[in-house]
Amino acid sequence: MLEKNLLLAEVTKSNYAEVRLISDASDLQTRDAALFITKGVALLRDHSVFDTTIHSTQSFSAGDSIYLAATLSKRPLDRNYTIHEPLEVVSVDGSVLRKAVMNASFLVNEIIRNSVTRIYANKQRANPVFEDRFLLHYKDSFKKSSVRKDQPIFLVGEPPKGLYFIAKGSVFLTTEDHAKFAVLYETDFFGEGSIITSTNRSKNVYAMEDCSLLLLEKQLVLDEIRSEIPLVKLVLSHIFNLLELMNQLRFSHLEGVAPEDDDEI
Repeated sequence: MLEKNLLLAEVTKSNYAEVRLISDASDLQTRDAALFITKGVALLRDHSVFDTTIHSTQSFSAGDSIYLAATLSKRPLDRNYTIHEPLEVVSVDGSVLRKAVMNASFLVNEIIRNSVTRIYANKQRANPVFEDRFLLHYKDSFKKSSVRKDQPIFLVGEPPKGLYFIAKGSVFLTTEDHAKFAVLYETDFFGEGSIITSTNRSKNVYAMEDCSLLLLEKQLVLDEIRSEIPLVKLVLSHIFNLLELMNQLRFSHLEGVAPEDDDEI
């Protein structure tokens, strides 16, 4: 749904975007700005950045962004990239980015905020304002369901039905190989990534205990996103690509087993 190249082309034509040609890697960190790469390659090798014991070099090239999550959250631009050739980027000032996200719909704003939190491996923050507004705004739209402990809510490869809000209980997420890597609790939400990236589910989600869930169907989420300006759509697209990269780096080496189904005992 979100075509990054088309969105970037629209953003580039705006008066708040600047095309820059950067030859010295130190110039990447001189401004409070997110950089969307259009030509060249930036390399990053620092296992501590990715919160993993695996040492590897990550390449960021045309279609990728750098410093987006840091700029959105006003964190230091402390990831040191290497470039061996001039890097062409579209630069968007941090104040412009943050204002655009702040002015987005409360659902899209919360999705972006929550994604940045997950990128930095912080516990998802409680947001009672979001909970109240979500329940009020979608009270006639969401579908209620109950899921028993250890039962799957969705599995890898399934098409997304929508975004899930945990009204009661908790759930856990696993990799395709059933390695558990995250737990979500009451008032958390999940399942938005596959909608935004137009892909099938890349994770398994199971009920950690008996749960009550509210499903906001895919089309409603898409309608919210389609109403946003190109810059916010571009941020959504890139922030989920970065989150997926972080998840792969942190969890691809984990091993696990599928939960037992009580009905099969």
